[in-house]
Amino acid sequence: MVQINWLKSGEPFSEQFQDFYFSTDGGLEETEYVFFKQNGFPQRFKEAGFNQINIGETGFGTGLNFLVTSYHFLHSEHVNCTLNYTSVEKFPFSKIQLQQVYTTFKKSWPQLSICCDELLQHYPEYFDPLNRFIQFKLADGKITLNLLIDNATTGLTQFFALNKSHKIDAWYLDGFAPAKNPDMWQQELFEVINILSKTGTTISSFTSAGIVRRGLIEAGFKMSKAPGLGKKREILFGIKE
Repeated sequence: MVQINWLKSGEPFSEQFQDFYFSTDGGLEETEYVFFKQNGFPQRFKEAGFNQINIGETGFGTGLNFLVTSYHFLHSEHVNCTLNYTSVEKFPFSKIQLQQVYTTFKKSWPQLSICCDELLQHYPEYFDPLNRFIQFKLADGKITLNLLIDNATTGLTQFFALNKSHKIDAWYLDGFAPAKNPDMWQQELFEVINILSKTGTTISSFTSAGIVRRGLIEAGFKMSKAPGLGKKREILFGIKE
């Protein structure tokens, strides 16, 4: 079980990484701006026709990015595609912890309530250490969540070795900041992300750290900076040309 301290507001604070998972003051808006908008959604859902949209994420955490994406996917008009969302998380929340988080979500962002409840219905009571891959079929099969319980590089490499035809259309690079979680933000991960991407794959991250920007450029992405929200001065977004 991940070690959490809970603020009175209901926000979880990671003891291991000494950082917050989200903020009730603008957390949803940040997800919409950094990950959803920078990757061209929801318009890309409409443009996909009857194909599958594949989103990859490093750092599932509380699942906020997934829930926001699912909500907009289900509420976008004229969408015929399916959503396949693959996320890797080395230190997953227990179901009890996630229930506590989603109580806060539903108070702060009631529009996410249905998505929260459905994910909780399928979320395991405990994680089998021998099974590092859990698949959830949600929204009557319109949404598939592949949750990889592993470090980012290993988890993504092993999962896609079994799904070689599976290429990501858009990446959400989340997780804790490089200064607090340096083990994740390695060049090896950026190279794996590049291998799992195709021409036109987009990518975005809340961090504008030089190690991330330079690493992604070296891996094969054209990266740019955009203004951040709130206290965040800049964020990163890019595309594989």
